[in-house]
Amino acid sequence: MARAVAAATEQSVLRARARGELSADQGFEALYSLYAPLVLAWLRLRAPRADAEDLQQDVWMVLYDRWKRWEFRPEMESPEARPILSFLYRTCHFVLRGHARRTAARAEQPLERAGQARAPEDAHSALELGRCLDLARRICPVEEQEVLAAKLSGVPAREIARALAMTEAAVDHRFRGAIARLKRRLEPRKAPAGRRAHA
Repeated sequence: MARAVAAATEQSVLRARARGELSADQGFEALYSLYAPLVLAWLRLRAPRADAEDLQQDVWMVLYDRWKRWEFRPEMESPEARPILSFLYRTCHFVLRGHARRTAARAEQPLERAGQARAPEDAHSALELGRCLDLARRICPVEEQEVLAAKLSGVPAREIARALAMTEAAVDHRFRGAIARLKRRLEPRKAPAGRRAHA
C-alpha cells in the first residue's frame, strides 16, 4: 500500500481511510507528502523562510489532530471537493494571523533578518514559482497575496471567501488584480512604435 499512497490524490486518501485501508498515520503521511510543499509556499508568501518552516509544523499539528477524527461525508464525493486542501488553507491563514500578532508585539525589538540568504530550490519550476511569489510579496497588497496563493494552489473561491470573510466576487477581483500586477511587471516592455534600433 505504501507505493499507492506515494502517488495518492486527496480523494483517494480520504476514500482509503474511510474504508479502513489506511491507518490514520498512513493517511496523514500521504497527505503530508501531497501538500507539504504547497503549505510551505503559502506560508513563505507572508513570512520569512525560517518562520515559515516553524509555522508549517503548527499547521500540520492542527491537521493531525483533526485528521484523527476526520469524517468522509457524501458531499465530499464531488471531484472538485478538496476538503483537506481547504482546511490547510484556512489553517495557514489563521496561523499566519497569530504569527503577525506576535511579531507586531515584538516590533520594538531589533530584528536581524536583513542578511538572511534564501536557500536555493531543488526544481526549476519551484524556483520560478518562488520568484513569482517573491515578486507578488513585493508588489501586491497583502489582501491580493492571500487570494493569489490560494487560487494558484487550487483552493476553491468559495473556501477562500469563507476563510477571508468576503464574497466570491471579491476573491475574483483580488485575484485578477494580483495577476494584472504580476503581468505588468513580468512582461518585457516594448519600444515605442516610432523608434528603431540603429545598426
